[in-house]
Amino acid sequence: MAANDLQANRLPGVDQSVSIDDLVALSGQAADILDQIRDAMLEPYPRKKAPTFTSASLASLCGIDKQKLKYLTTKGELPAGTSKGAGRAKEFSLEEAIQWIQATSGAKRQAKPTGARARVYAIANFKGGVTKTTTSIACAQGLTLLGRKVLVVDCDPQGSATQLCGFAPETEIPEDQTLLPLFYGEQESVGYAIRPTYWHNLDLIPATTYLSDAEFEVPAKLLSDRKFEFWDILNKGLKPVLADYDVVIIDTPPALSQLTTNALVSADAILLPCPPEGMDFASSTQFWRLFSEVASKLPGVSAHKRYDFVNVLMTKVRSTDLSRAVQEWLTKAYGSRVLPISIPESSVQVGAAAMLSTVYDVAKSEVSSSAYARIREPFDRLVEYLDSQLVRAWLKENEQ
Repeated sequence: MAANDLQANRLPGVDQSVSIDDLVALSGQAADILDQIRDAMLEPYPRKKAPTFTSASLASLCGIDKQKLKYLTTKGELPAGTSKGAGRAKEFSLEEAIQWIQATSGAKRQAKPTGARARVYAIANFKGGVTKTTTSIACAQGLTLLGRKVLVVDCDPQGSATQLCGFAPETEIPEDQTLLPLFYGEQESVGYAIRPTYWHNLDLIPATTYLSDAEFEVPAKLLSDRKFEFWDILNKGLKPVLADYDVVIIDTPPALSQLTTNALVSADAILLPCPPEGMDFASSTQFWRLFSEVASKLPGVSAHKRYDFVNVLMTKVRSTDLSRAVQEWLTKAYGSRVLPISIPESSVQVGAAAMLSTVYDVAKSEVSSSAYARIREPFDRLVEYLDSQLVRAWLKENEQ
C-alpha cells in the first residue's frame, strides 16, 4: 500500500500520550461519576435496607406452615409483624425473622458450645470475576438466616465486600478502620475495626484502597526482622474476637499477596469458587500450586495446619457443551473436593450485583419466581453445607 494510502486511512493525529497527572485526573473523574451513580441508584449505607418477609416466606424460613406461624403469633412470645393495612399480609423485619428462626428451626440446630470459637472460612481465588465476593456475602447472609452471628473480613483493597455490606469504601471508610493498623503493628486485635451493618447479626471489617499499603509494610518489616512471622498477622488479630461469633468469612484479593497468605493461614477452611471455563480452571490449578509452595515453607504451618475442609464450588454454570466439558475437567482434577452444588449463571444474580446486592437482598416479588428459585436454592444448599461443617468442627473440638 502506498504511503499516501496509509496516510489517508490513518486515524486523526491526536496526541494520546498519558502522564501520571492525567491518570490522577482520570481517577478523580471516574470516582466522581461513581459517586453520582451510587447516590442516584445504588443505595450505599446507611440507605441500604435489609429485606422484609411476608408470613409465607417467614414460615418457609422457619420450616413450619402458616397455620403454625399464626398460632405461635397468638401466644405473644414472638414478634407479631407489622400490618400493612386491612386485608394485607403482615411484614416481618429481618431482625424479627431471625428471632423466629432461632425460636423454631434454629432451636433444633447445634448452638456453639460453651468455650468454642468461631470457625474461619476463606473464600479465595487468584482470578477475578468468579463471584468470589458475592458468594462470600451471600453465605454470610444465609448463615445469619440460620441463626448464626457472622463477621465478614474484607481483605481485598478493592472493597467490593464492603460495598455489598452497604458502605462506600472511598468516602465512608478511613484507613484506620481497616486491617491496616493491624498490619502496621499498631493494634493487636481486629476489634477496633469491627462495625455493624444493615444486616442483623452480620458485622464487617471493611476495606479500602489504602489497605494495599500492607503489601509494602510487611516486606519492610521483614528487612529489619528476619524472624517476623508475616503470615500470622491476621490469625493473631482474629483470635481475641472469635468467641463473639459463630463464623468468620474472609473475602480475599484475587492474587497471592501478603493479605491472601494471611487469610489462608488464619482460615479453618477454604472455598474456591470457580466457573467451569478453561481459563478459570487453569487459574485454579495455579492457586493450589502457588499457595501450597508458599505454605510449605512457613515454619509451623506445613507441619501443623489442617483445614476443616477445602472445596471447589462451581459458579456461573451454563448449559453449554464447553461448560459441561470443563465441569468434567474440574471433577477429574479435584474429585470429591468439588461440591455437588453448583451456582448457575443467572440474570437475577447479575441484576442484584449491579445494585450492590445479593440474592438474599432481592425480594422474590421483584423477579420471576422460577428464576429466583433457580439461583436461591443452590445458595441455600451451600449455606446448609457450611453450617453442617461448622457444627462438625465444634463437635470435634469438644471431643478433644
